[in-house]
Amino acid sequence: MGLPFRALVLGAVLSVAVSMYSAFAGLKIGGVYWPSVTMAVVAMAFLNLLRNTNKNEINIAQTAASAGGLLAAGLIFTIPAIWLLGLEVSLSEIFFVSVVGGLTGIIFSIPLRREMIEREKLPYPDGTATAAIIEAGDEGGSKAKAVFAMVGVGAAFSLLRDHFAVLPGLLSIDSIKGTFSRLFSLGSSVSLIPFSGGYLIGPRFTGIWFLGAALSNFILIPYLIMTNAFASKAEAAAAIASPLGIGIVIGAAIAYFALKALPRLKSIAADYSEIGKNSARLFGLALIFMAALLTAVLQLNVIVSVLAIAGAFVMAYVGARVTGEMNVDPMELFAMIVLIAAKILFGFNAVLLVLLAAVVCISAGVAGDLMQDLKAGFILGTDPRQQLYAQIVGVLAASLAMGFVLFALNNAYTFGSADLPAPQAVALSAVVGAESLSEMLAIGIAIGVLAALALNFFKSAIAVVAFGIGVYVPITLSFPLFVGGLLRFAADRKGYTEKGRLLAAGAIAGEGFIGVALALIGLAATVL
Repeated sequence: MGLPFRALVLGAVLSVAVSMYSAFAGLKIGGVYWPSVTMAVVAMAFLNLLRNTNKNEINIAQTAASAGGLLAAGLIFTIPAIWLLGLEVSLSEIFFVSVVGGLTGIIFSIPLRREMIEREKLPYPDGTATAAIIEAGDEGGSKAKAVFAMVGVGAAFSLLRDHFAVLPGLLSIDSIKGTFSRLFSLGSSVSLIPFSGGYLIGPRFTGIWFLGAALSNFILIPYLIMTNAFASKAEAAAAIASPLGIGIVIGAAIAYFALKALPRLKSIAADYSEIGKNSARLFGLALIFMAALLTAVLQLNVIVSVLAIAGAFVMAYVGARVTGEMNVDPMELFAMIVLIAAKILFGFNAVLLVLLAAVVCISAGVAGDLMQDLKAGFILGTDPRQQLYAQIVGVLAASLAMGFVLFALNNAYTFGSADLPAPQAVALSAVVGAESLSEMLAIGIAIGVLAALALNFFKSAIAVVAFGIGVYVPITLSFPLFVGGLLRFAADRKGYTEKGRLLAAGAIAGEGFIGVALALIGLAATVL
């Protein structure tokens, strides 16, 4: 059967849309959910309108579409750190980093299908759920109607707040002049995204995240002010809470890598030994081409380019395996580990360090996404070669758009602000910009390492990352995420989980897409 070109075209368009709203949402809440299930419903709706479709064509379209979400995640977790450091990055640099990171993630995933999906039968929960959605179909279009209805709600909400200024962007007790507001912080961003994101993330991680926020905003910072160590909450947060939280995230990343990634490195040779001689030759040529591209376009030396490709190779493998086992792809942690290693060993300039981290982060994210899609394809009987072509189309389409999206979002909202907190990029910028470890950062790293090691016995090492982020991001983000997690807890008990996932995803898509659209319009007006 030939390639279904209309599915590729639809997938490319949807990939751009997914990358846009995923970038906005991810910068706002510090995470990007797996878009495969939602894109399966959307692709199904469009292809049913065109008629004469089938489950494999739908799966090809969603494979291309979902690639945009994880590519966007790899960029927003890293590239904004450049702006946060007061430096500059070009559209061409963002494009080539996206292409290299995305294509390396695909290339490194090709040999893993047989081992991880066919032989080990790793669950890849979202890939399995995607296959179930496509297999069941959508008679009457009820699922699609629910998604598109919430896209409309999210879009209308965004327009009312950001364009017509009918709604405020933030509600906080800081407007109250009194002792309580001088000591404590509480409030919420006026957005559907954190509530919906909290629902998708679930009660466990949002609860741990809010625990970190409560420690910071209800205990640590008030104590520092009451003891006259600092005159204001802002000063206490900047000097103590922020470096402490960022340090916990870095420490947890180091421990998580040691616990989860290093033991799996032994499996790499075995898993890649399945490549035949002809495939191995093509595989090697592709990697040489990627390294040469980085060397030529980003003006890196050959050693740095090889390091970037090697890091992408290792982290794509680990990302693919961890995704299959846990349905979580801690791609930003892998990027941070490679960045720390590169800084210690080579001391690159800040921009190159972030670009290196971006290649690794994108590679790990795209690898995890492709393996979810290949799991769905394995269940449905979709030709994996067609899925690889679809993933490449999705990566290239999103890569063309993401540079403009990032420039527009920074111009309209500013990275690191209350509107777009960009938690991972903030932590990354702290690592890149620090000439030496501050005392609080060092304490945080020690706490993160020890906590992750201790919680590993309960298979909860990655939860320490959520706690650390809660310590340093504004509570106006942590509180609505926590409420969203509570809504998910209630939905799980009532049996409304899957319908709620579609509604939450639709709300994120609608608000995120309009947020980016308004930012792009603003950027165009500024340029013209």
